[in-house]
Amino acid sequence: MKKQITESELRTLIHQLNIDRDEDLPEGEPADPPHKQDGSIRIRNQQISVQNPTGGGEYAVIYPMSPVKLYVNEEEVHGESPVKATDRITWKVEERSLFEITISEDKLFAYLQVHARERYATTLVDEAPARRVIVRAQDDNNLVLKTLQLADVVSKLEAMSVKARIEFAAIQQELLEPTYQPIVVAAGKKPVEGQDAKLEIYFPQQVTSEFFEVEGSIDYRNHLRIPTVQNGEVMARKIPMKEGSAGYDVLGNLTLPTPPKDIFIMGKANVEVSPDGVVIAQAQGRPRVTGGKIKTFDVSTAYVISGNVDIATGNIVFSGDVVVSGDVTDNMIIESLGNVYVYGNVYNSTITATGSINVRGNVIASKLYSGYFGVLFNRLYQTSKLLCDYIEKLLTASKMLEQALEAKRESVRYGQIVQLLLETKMKEVVPLIRELNVVISNIQHIKQAEYGKLKELSAIFSEPIKLIESATYEYVQSFLALLQDTHNEVARMQEENVEISISQSQNSELKSNGDIVIHRDGVLLCELFSARNIVFHSNHSICRGSRLEAGDSILAKIIGGQTGAISILKAKRKVQVQKMYSGRVCIGKYCKDIFEPIDQVTFDIQTLKKDG
Repeated sequence: MKKQITESELRTLIHQLNIDRDEDLPEGEPADPPHKQDGSIRIRNQQISVQNPTGGGEYAVIYPMSPVKLYVNEEEVHGESPVKATDRITWKVEERSLFEITISEDKLFAYLQVHARERYATTLVDEAPARRVIVRAQDDNNLVLKTLQLADVVSKLEAMSVKARIEFAAIQQELLEPTYQPIVVAAGKKPVEGQDAKLEIYFPQQVTSEFFEVEGSIDYRNHLRIPTVQNGEVMARKIPMKEGSAGYDVLGNLTLPTPPKDIFIMGKANVEVSPDGVVIAQAQGRPRVTGGKIKTFDVSTAYVISGNVDIATGNIVFSGDVVVSGDVTDNMIIESLGNVYVYGNVYNSTITATGSINVRGNVIASKLYSGYFGVLFNRLYQTSKLLCDYIEKLLTASKMLEQALEAKRESVRYGQIVQLLLETKMKEVVPLIRELNVVISNIQHIKQAEYGKLKELSAIFSEPIKLIESATYEYVQSFLALLQDTHNEVARMQEENVEISISQSQNSELKSNGDIVIHRDGVLLCELFSARNIVFHSNHSICRGSRLEAGDSILAKIIGGQTGAISILKAKRKVQVQKMYSGRVCIGKYCKDIFEPIDQVTFDIQTLKKDG
């Protein structure tokens, strides 16, 4: 029978074996190194266990797969993470909603999208021990936790304040046979948009091209093809705007339509506007419509000069169309609140028109301004605008002086204050008033009566004694009001569809807020600016040493020559040339210099970007 060894005897025996000492090993045989082993992770029965590495092995790596959320030492792990046996590893499964309700950006529709009909219990997938482990979850189809019901969807819609008519049948159908796609379950009502007021114009707003010919002969017996209306003729009709109707969104909010835009129309003395918006001519002449927000209809009579505009005729200032059968000679001015037609040539002169300018002959060393520029460079417009600014300052300064004198208990005539200011601080006013009177005096015929009051009030400023005796604050205010009316009237005379139309031009400046059309020989050493297009009609039209700028396009024929100054062509949209010897082409901010002749080329932004 074996004797049971005591604990003390066992300890003595172990000590005698010296198992921890290397000397007991045979000489020349080193001790075996510890075995190298990587750490591992095992998942079993919903538990995650970690084994540390031995012998210098690597730690195990864990990472989650959605919908599992994994936490190591209370911090969520989103990617791969090495773990130790001492780490506290917990997990949970993120519950995805069985459905989702979304509302469109315009709030007119509410959508239901079913993700799943049922929610099951979830368990972790077992994984054998491995250094890299993905924590995954799987549904237990035998244990249903939640089944999606109609009440769940309706409750969610109510919580989101969806108040529009809910489509219960559509919801129930989707729950029974899910498409898993967004379906409309509530819809609002779009507002019905109104209609803007429209203006039907029954007359052409430009002179037709028969005024010029490019090839062949001219029938000089025919007059210009100028649009004309007869007394009693309907010029235009306003189609009234229509109001829209309100709608509502799925949240029950009222949605209003965009307010329709109205058009305001008025007629001058020779035009009648009926209560239902019909515009009727009350005289024979050229019909026209001017203005921006307020459209003003007029029938313009023409001022005809049978010969030349020269020293004998004087400068022409007219509130309608001006027709010159001869030339406009050196240093003359034509200012028209309408169109200007010249059968002959224009030499070293200035023509401004709030409408179009048509010159049958040559334009030499002159300035032609039409439309917006015709208003801007009109002397009546410029002078009245400057005077408005000065008279406003004069009124302010005179009021301050009056108040200062009252504070000192001193008094002086108001006219004396005005005269003192004109002599010291505002010396420019009297010369401007004299210039205004000259312009008014040159206005032909029909406007004399209308501008008579303005001329009468302005006269007192040139007579110091009368000014001191009779000027009052109200007097100066009345003068300012007449100036503002004059300035605004000229501004309203600008026509929209305008053009400058010429045969050829040299050393001149042409500006139009419409098109510029050159019918024959072309331009030499000129500056042309068009808010729309610059068009050369004849295949033989030449552009040399000129600067052309268009708000839309330039359609040119021959640019430059073998020698001479280069031309610069700048447009917003495109430049088309038949032949170009040299020069520069710009589309927007992109430019290209041409040094060698090119034929039949169209430049646009894409072309210049590619070349750049």
